[in-house]
Amino acid sequence: MTTASGTTRRGGPGCIALASAVDAVRETCALQLGLVLQPLPARAAVSAVAPEAPAAPVWYRSGIDLAAPGGRWRLTLVSDAPSAHLLAQRLFDLDPEEEAGREELADALNELVNIAAGVFKRLHRGPSLRIAFPVFAEGWPGAEPAGGEDSVVLAAGPHAPLIHVLLVWQPRHDGGGLRP
Repeated sequence: MTTASGTTRRGGPGCIALASAVDAVRETCALQLGLVLQPLPARAAVSAVAPEAPAAPVWYRSGIDLAAPGGRWRLTLVSDAPSAHLLAQRLFDLDPEEEAGREELADALNELVNIAAGVFKRLHRGPSLRIAFPVFAEGWPGAEPAGGEDSVVLAAGPHAPLIHVLLVWQPRHDGGGLRP
């Protein structure tokens, strides 16, 4: 599996952490769904859907926090409605004509981000990270306070699901928030 070097970065530093997060999502989707996802080139990612101004009418996301000694990482997976339905259909082996309900969408995205967080922990910082429970929501994530946000758009092909991988570092407020 290739790494995420050369991926699209938005926002602050953290290229190594972002590459680990992207690799974690790619590994999770390959093992769980049989999807071989690749980062889209910067122009394709921006033209497919710009994270600052998403064009899709409905977005689904699941985020999970990974607490570190100096703050926390927030790993969020975001998909448009058609992509989220494809992910749920693949994960739960639903018939192509069968529409995934909101509960299946939540379960699918929560499961994928939870597994990816475990892989990220293994790839990035080891046992010093503590993983919280995933949280599912509808809509594009709002602006994150403090820290920087980096993102990459992954796809397996023109008719395959798009997954936006967002990674945010939020330092502790007591001054001990140096980025790991």
